[in-house]
Amino acid sequence: MGEAGSAIRVLHVDDDRQYAETTAAFLTRERTAFDIEIATSARKGLQLLETTAVDCIVSDYEMPGQNGIDFLESVREDYPDLPFILYTGRGSEAVASDAISAGVTDYLQKTSDTSHYALLANRIVNAVEQYRSQRALEASKDRLSLFIDQSPLGFVEYNQDFEIVRVNDTLTEIFGYTETELLGETWETFVSSESYDDVDAVTSALSEASGGYHSVNENIKKNGDRIVVEWHNRLVTDDSGDVVTVFSHCQDVTERIEHEQNLAQLRDFFAEAEELGTLGAWEYDESGMSTWTAGTRRIHEVDDDFDPTVEDGLSFYHPEDKEMVADAVEAALNDGDPYDLEVRLITAEGNHRWVRTRGKRVEGTEKRTVRGFIQDITEQKERERRLRVQNERLESFASVVSHDLQGPLTVAQGHLELAQQEVTNDHLDSIGAAHERMQTLIDDILTLAREGREATTTEPVTLRTAATACWETVETESAALETDTDSVVLADPGRLQRLLSNLFRNCVAHGSESSPSQMQQDSMEHGSMGGSGQSGETVENDDGVTVTIGDIDGANGFYVADDGPGIPEDERDTVFGAGYSTASEGTGFGLAIVADIAAVHGWDISVTDSESGGARFEITGVDKET
Repeated sequence: MGEAGSAIRVLHVDDDRQYAETTAAFLTRERTAFDIEIATSARKGLQLLETTAVDCIVSDYEMPGQNGIDFLESVREDYPDLPFILYTGRGSEAVASDAISAGVTDYLQKTSDTSHYALLANRIVNAVEQYRSQRALEASKDRLSLFIDQSPLGFVEYNQDFEIVRVNDTLTEIFGYTETELLGETWETFVSSESYDDVDAVTSALSEASGGYHSVNENIKKNGDRIVVEWHNRLVTDDSGDVVTVFSHCQDVTERIEHEQNLAQLRDFFAEAEELGTLGAWEYDESGMSTWTAGTRRIHEVDDDFDPTVEDGLSFYHPEDKEMVADAVEAALNDGDPYDLEVRLITAEGNHRWVRTRGKRVEGTEKRTVRGFIQDITEQKERERRLRVQNERLESFASVVSHDLQGPLTVAQGHLELAQQEVTNDHLDSIGAAHERMQTLIDDILTLAREGREATTTEPVTLRTAATACWETVETESAALETDTDSVVLADPGRLQRLLSNLFRNCVAHGSESSPSQMQQDSMEHGSMGGSGQSGETVENDDGVTVTIGDIDGANGFYVADDGPGIPEDERDTVFGAGYSTASEGTGFGLAIVADIAAVHGWDISVTDSESGGARFEITGVDKET
């Protein structure tokens, strides 16, 4: 057998060269050690065999001239042991039967699913390993015998009927039998009845094809002790495929397996505790006994020597929640159903707390056992209560704004329209403008009040498409939009459009002002955005302000920038505050709404200079689809 990782030379014969080349590409991606030659007919394949040494042949079945079976028979005349895998799109029992009769090493049907290339790669590797192993075994038979006798591992050799013909001293020490007691017996002598099916499956596999198999199963010593043994089994055949011998190496791994299981349980236990941020852990078993950590005792406000039964532990829960917890513990113990509950607890000192308790059954223990965690979430519940009160107040506020202000404003607008029909007066136009400003204020206040309360459901949104759609709803005048992004972000589509529209609208309204001082002043409310002039898709094009939206290099996020006057550095911390505005016509809520939309998504927003000296708003912490 060649060294691990050594090159495997494969001859792939298929009349469809394009398919053969595709197969070769997938195989080399699976195993870089593959060196693949392609022949488009059986005749060319035989010619290549005369000049090129290969480790394995992979052949199609349906080919002009000789088919795959004919080719296999020709190969077997000169290369009786060379691994040969029939790789065909024709799935027929007759084809498979003929292939087996002709001495095929393996048989695999082509499928449209590319995952089967990994299976083909494994079949090739296994076939080559078996082939190399057989040759190496024959060349080192004497050395193998010496190794067997002196091996620290148990060794047993079987004939083709799986009767024991040889053992070494280590194996007799492991099982407590003498060599004489074992010779002529089968593996059933030391395999427990519970493991018969598993071992029978291994012996059946060994009988059907040469190769090696690994297994771990429960065995029984002569004195009746049960142990866990790890086996490495191999079948050796001669040139004609007849079984020469079956041999197995083994070692007692009882202590190792128990240790690994305990470590795995502990790792899972503490990893989950760390993930949850728990303050205490506990364990119950079916006998009713319980173990609490110090953190669990602190939550219950009991002494360190308190060692409760299951019933003692349940007694601390609020009367209205106790039955729910008891049912969850019972279902975990009996049915293996995990649970995760938020319930009320009354401590030994009489204090009322909210706790999160989480438990699941532990497999592989002598007694049915449930382990879990408990966390004091009283402060979290109090924050949730305060948030509900706040939301109720916001709802009341929104109702007042939408009803008590909207009604009088509608009446005033109606009377104004009647007056304008009878009288032409510039003062009436000023009143109309004031009404429009009041309506904008009402709309922005309602938006600001509701953005942080309503749940956010995200979905994939193409940023370029969303930006272009928003731009069409903004009075762009002579402004232009450049999109320099192909990102797909996870966002609430409606809220993302509102965020972009607010930024675009403020930019168009204030970024093109002729007075730099006025533009700086208005940017305190609307955020005059500066662009970097990067290339990308452009919507509208004139000599006005240019707005750019693009990805932030090295971060999960995007930016909106302009080439306007920018925002002074000492005023950037205040631009997102509700009601802040230095512009006479501004509401002061535009960027506050943008900040709230970012917050409900879990995003961060900041403002800095663009490359052209304008404003650049950066939204980071954005989840993107790759």
